[in-house]
Amino acid sequence: MKQDYDILIVGAGIVGTSLALALSDLPLRIALIEQSPFKTLDTSLSSESKPIALNLASLRILQTLNLWSALETYANPIKSVYISKQACFTQSRINAKDLGVSQLGTVIPAAHLGQQLTKSLLQVVSYKTKPGCLDLYNPACCESIEQLGGAWQVVVSNQKEKKIIYPRLIIGVDGTHSTVRKLLNIGLKTKPSSEAALTTFIDTSHHHQHIAYQRFTKQGIIACLPLRDNKLGLVWTSEQQTIETLQNLTELDFFENLQHHFSYRFGKLLHYTKPQVYGLKSCIAEVQAQAGLILLGNAAHTLLPIAAQGLNLGLQDMAECVDLIAKALEQSQDLGDACLAQSYLKSRLTAQRQIIGFTEQLTRLQTQFDPLTFIYNNGLLAMELLSPFKRNLSRRLMGIHGRLPRLVRGLTLQ
Repeated sequence: MKQDYDILIVGAGIVGTSLALALSDLPLRIALIEQSPFKTLDTSLSSESKPIALNLASLRILQTLNLWSALETYANPIKSVYISKQACFTQSRINAKDLGVSQLGTVIPAAHLGQQLTKSLLQVVSYKTKPGCLDLYNPACCESIEQLGGAWQVVVSNQKEKKIIYPRLIIGVDGTHSTVRKLLNIGLKTKPSSEAALTTFIDTSHHHQHIAYQRFTKQGIIACLPLRDNKLGLVWTSEQQTIETLQNLTELDFFENLQHHFSYRFGKLLHYTKPQVYGLKSCIAEVQAQAGLILLGNAAHTLLPIAAQGLNLGLQDMAECVDLIAKALEQSQDLGDACLAQSYLKSRLTAQRQIIGFTEQLTRLQTQFDPLTFIYNNGLLAMELLSPFKRNLSRRLMGIHGRLPRLVRGLTLQ
């Protein structure tokens, strides 16, 4: 069977599904391919989930897509961020009030966000309520991607059949191990990492006051994220061996270890969900866009979970991509034209480099505890966090610096 589409989206994670929902407001023929079967919707707080910190731009994107009203009950606003380092008596603070916003971002369990995105996607596919035509192939995968006579030919397969798809534009949003990237022989610049991340949810006796903490210690980087009620989302990044040791501790020993770094600012630590461990890597695709192709999310760049910028950067890239596609339609431009890819790279590469550079600087701060490098790096960090540097950096991390895409400004595409 053969099928023509304007856009083929490969990958239905958070960024891919958000992209499909945004583009469904345009008169486009869209195919969305996802290899993993969609799980049954479940609103319980699964131990398999992890906390996600969304910056202000990501929050606005979800609001514009009419998703936030269903998610708000599971989310908690971040009103302040405290950044500190072990053996250092000073700390940097970023407050929403000082920046003229009601909140810096929000924290939500990944499971709830993914479930609501899936629910909204299936509604659009089933009820055809949007101007665009959105076809979902799930479970299915790309077997091959070829360019024949200037046009894409993609073979999509599932357990029952194979289908040939002819899209004008392919958008790969299929994760760090992207099939799209591999099939097109796009290289990956990878920075070796022996680190892993441990995540869990913790019940506490004291309220967190909507403060997120990022602490640099000899045992790694610890992020405590404020959740609903008296709950914290913990993300602990360190060497694989350290993370494995932490994972195998009893609950009491784990709490004693954590309180060694944070004292009793959360009161007593009462209970935690089973810690989950994830291997980490940092990599960037050698080509993020070319004629008829754009890579987004982790398919384009995978960041270490420092300063919670990976997903947020992917959503901001997605919002800019949507803007450029809408503009191309308004100007009757071919979506497979190289101009679209060039415009995307021009608009996003600088912002990506700034955020990636900042996260790498924070990563170096973790490992340098000798006096000279400690003073140098803390001085550099302090300079960036002081006004006016502090304000500019904070707005970049919130995703609201410079020209903003329509989705971030609250403008729909209809």
